[in-house]
Amino acid sequence: MAATWVLTVPSLTLPKAAPTGPRSPGHYRLRYDRLDTLGKMSFRRAGRMHHLGIGYAHARKRVLAIADDTTITVIELESGEILSTHDIDPNRTYWRNTQRTPGRWPGVLQ
Repeated sequence: MAATWVLTVPSLTLPKAAPTGPRSPGHYRLRYDRLDTLGKMSFRRAGRMHHLGIGYAHARKRVLAIADDTTITVIELESGEILSTHDIDPNRTYWRNTQRTPGRWPGVLQ
């Protein structure tokens, strides 16, 4: 009968694989949508619904909303024009357009 040989190799511990290259600056989301008839859109973040006022002049336009950790930027799809930017405040449900002056009639100083 033939002899059976068993070869044992000591186990080697190799380092775990890690991603190479630069890391992304943070988390971001892309959302393709159409504004409603009043130029507004809803946005859900961290389980809460928030509202973005883009402007009545942009009603029913197709837009791309880019959300990162601190801001949301709304861009018109056809022209590439930046329609609005909004600073994220988790304590509020309405985030105003920071590109426009505050007040009922833009351009009128109070």
